[in-house]
Amino acid sequence: MISFLFLLSILSIASGSVAGTQARSAIRSSMSASGFSRRSSGLSVVRKPTFTARSRILKEDTNGKGAAKIDIYHKKPSLQNEKALVGIPAGIAAALAAPSLAIAKGGEFGALEGGIPALLHPIAMVSLYLTTLYTGYLGWQHRRTRTIAEEISALKATAPVLVSGAKLSSPVGALIDDLKKDLGTADESKKSLLEKDIAALQAYAVTEQQVVSLSNERKELIKQDFRDRHFQLSSLLLAAGVFFAIEGPVNTWMRTGKLFPGPHLFAGAGIAVLWALAASLVPAMQKGNKTAKDLHIALNAGNVGLFSWQILTGIPIVQKVLEIKFGIKL
Repeated sequence: MISFLFLLSILSIASGSVAGTQARSAIRSSMSASGFSRRSSGLSVVRKPTFTARSRILKEDTNGKGAAKIDIYHKKPSLQNEKALVGIPAGIAAALAAPSLAIAKGGEFGALEGGIPALLHPIAMVSLYLTTLYTGYLGWQHRRTRTIAEEISALKATAPVLVSGAKLSSPVGALIDDLKKDLGTADESKKSLLEKDIAALQAYAVTEQQVVSLSNERKELIKQDFRDRHFQLSSLLLAAGVFFAIEGPVNTWMRTGKLFPGPHLFAGAGIAVLWALAASLVPAMQKGNKTAKDLHIALNAGNVGLFSWQILTGIPIVQKVLEIKFGIKL
């Protein structure tokens, strides 16, 4: 999904490229200011399409008497055409140097000012929100894989110490049966020790079932490789999230010529910051730093809450875009 959104955004940008149009507009404006006109004194300049090494400029008599064409390639250019030639590089320089040509709005950005690019941001952010939830699920499962081993170790530590000299083995049910058999042939002093071990093993049998259940669960978690999946998807989420966090305000500015500081904009900036802070803790987490792990979880939990609220603040904006760009009023 994230790769598709990147591709879609790139195609939108490519389709709306207008650098060439702006440069040509600047050239025409400069040539006009220099006094160049395509029609003057009853003559019009005719450009003959050609792919030869040099072009030929033909003058056509438009006074109504014939259509005599004169090759002026070797003729000295008139003052008017000299001004035009001077205006061409001046126009190119203006197109490259004038900031207003690059930042003006009102159609200059072509398709980028349309409704489809405007809807790309909300569609992307909803997708990223769902991706955030799924990434959180993967991260929690990875944490579960790690902590379940600690639970198993803690439960095994409660296993009883057998006073009869028998060796603890699993499952304890079979061991209990063996001790009961020994009980029938043991002397009185041995019987008391066997009875204590049997009672302790019967109490531990419930705990052993928990250990077996947790061990099976951990094996299944390990098979699903939550750690690597969480890391890979989180990396993509960070890259795409920062990209669209910037793309949104840029697209708004292209369409309107200004930004609208408010809850939606500030929440988006906060989300990008929380993503970066959570990612910065990864090196410490990989070294086993528990504080970094807990802070990573806390930052991402706060991010989900802020993200959820930001989506609500974006709904009125989407409604306005639909109304202005598509005439759909919700």
